[in-house]
This record gives sequence, structure tokens and C-alpha cells, in this order.
Amino acid sequence: MPRTARNVEVVDIFKQQILDAAVKIVIREGFARLSMRKIAAALGVTATTLYNYYTNKDELYFYIRIRGFELLYGLFEKAYTSASDSRDKIKSLIASYIEFGIQYPDYYEVMFLNRNVPKFLDCIGTPLEVVGAKEKEIALKPFAFVIEKLQQHCELDPDSAYVAALQLWIECNGVVSLYNSRLIREVHDNPQRFVDSYVDVIAQRYIPLDIK
Repeated sequence: MPRTARNVEVVDIFKQQILDAAVKIVIREGFARLSMRKIAAALGVTATTLYNYYTNKDELYFYIRIRGFELLYGLFEKAYTSASDSRDKIKSLIASYIEFGIQYPDYYEVMFLNRNVPKFLDCIGTPLEVVGAKEKEIALKPFAFVIEKLQQHCELDPDSAYVAALQLWIECNGVVSLYNSRLIREVHDNPQRFVDSYVDVIAQRYIPLDIK
């Protein structure tokens, strides 16, 4: 039994190494130029070996996104539970989204910015429908988490919380994109200080300073 557990662990570690190598290639060359051969070369194995773990590069792409959204959701949970009052809790969610985008730029690119990649709707009726549906379910968890907390702390009805979550996403995505592209450095001498102050600005729209 212990040997089986170790084998499973080794398999999981190698699958994660495959994902890491795939992400780097996607960012460097684009999803269209990703291939199992290139991933294998980066890892020093044969392409045939990779097919023991993933069916093809499209399946790999969905697992990359699954891993990224699990990381994001984990950051949300940790940030939210560590904050004390309503304003800090909403602020922590905003800050953790931006932190994720800056700390994991490769994953962020694949999850939110890369246009030429398969989506769930593209996979309906294909062998990838199951993994696509799994990816979509996990991808929606962080979004649903934010909607729930906006309802709770900002006293919004479900529809208003949904719209507010979309607005937050759009605004935070803009901040991450400007930061990661280094464009923000062209107009501000301290990008991190700008990000920190802007998080406060965003939070105040939803939780005024006099509300705890």
C-alpha cells in the first residue's frame, strides 16, 4: 500500500511538471505552436511518454486552466478569512486577484488573455467535453465566491452583486494587464505603490470608509 501511494505521488508530480513546461511554451510561442514534442524536449523525455498522462495539447490546456483557477480560489479563501471587517474582506479579495495576476503572470495569460485557445462551448459533443465542463465548473468558483461576499458585505441583491463582480473583474484585469505589460512603469515611478493605493480606491466604492 505505501508503494502505491508513492507511485501516485510521483505521477502527480510529473503531471504538474508537464503543465509547468506547457505553460512556459504557450507564453513564449503561443498556444498554436504548443506541441507534445516541445513539451517532451523541455522535460528530457519522449513525446510518447507524455501520452501516458495527457491525451493531447487541448486536454493539457484545460488542466493548465484548472490548476490556475484552483490557485486563484485558494488565494481568495485565504485572503478573505484573514481579514477582520467587511471593508477589509472585500479589499482583500480585490488585492488577492491582482496579486495572483502579478505573481502568476503565465497562468494569468492562459486563463484570461489568450484568445486562440479552446473553450468549453467549443468542446461540446467532443471527447474534451468532460474535461472542459470540469474546467468551467472550477473556473466559476472564484467568481461565485466574490458574488456571494458582495451580497453579504455590500447588501446587494443577486443581480446587482453579479454586475458588481463583473465590474470588479474588468477593473482588476485592467490593472494586472497594465502592470504585467510594464506600461504602468511609463507613467508611474512606483507601480506597486500605485497598485496598493488603487486597491483602496476600488474597495471604497463598495464599502465606504465609515462602514465596518
